[in-house]
Amino acid sequence: MTTTTTLASKANIDTSHAAEVIQQAYRQVFGNRHMMELDKNESIEALFMNGDLTVQAMVTAMAQSETYKQLFLTPNNPYKFVELNFKHLLGRPPKDQTEVMEHVKLLQTEGYEAEIASYTYNEEYLAAFGIDTVPYNRARNSIVGGQTNFYTRAAVSDAGYAGFDGAKKESTLLTSICTNQSPTILERKSVGNAAALTINWTSRRQVGGNRRAVQKSVVMQSSMSGTIRSILAQGGKIISITKA
Repeated sequence: MTTTTTLASKANIDTSHAAEVIQQAYRQVFGNRHMMELDKNESIEALFMNGDLTVQAMVTAMAQSETYKQLFLTPNNPYKFVELNFKHLLGRPPKDQTEVMEHVKLLQTEGYEAEIASYTYNEEYLAAFGIDTVPYNRARNSIVGGQTNFYTRAAVSDAGYAGFDGAKKESTLLTSICTNQSPTILERKSVGNAAALTINWTSRRQVGGNRRAVQKSVVMQSSMSGTIRSILAQGGKIISITKA
């Protein structure tokens, strides 16, 4: 996994250190992506350097920018987008399926900016980072109220030193959250969509003529996310996902 770097700076105090904080904020918020000059927002940087924005406000502005939206919302489904927001802004994976669904609903009902602000302007963010510290991956350490599988899930979602989060659209982390199981770290770099998967799930209503409480769907990896979304939309609950 990539090395955790913790940087903090009060705005308009140390200009040279503030520049380093800005660079680290870009790296954290944009999932380790190498940012081109045209991708950066000089006005946000200037406001921070002048003391008009705290680190907390700068991180929020970066995540609410059109660049972040185009990189992480446009190419992904809402569930993957929420997963990345937790990683980038709170430094941890989602706790469970309920937490993911709450943020998906917030995105749909209150909009993009409200979804972003819900991470950076809450008690958990302030307790973990305050207003002057750049968010970082907390899942590698013990988190108050955290879960034992946070470390494994963080390892699975880590893009690596040379990678960035936008390079991966399918999520083994989402599968882990839906099934309430720990993902296998050794399998996180598997490639290809040839293997079929069996999704076992429960339904609160009858599906066709099938009255069984447990349903089974066999899908290809490339269509797994769409199938999961369909199951969740009809009130289903994922029990397990295995190779067919």
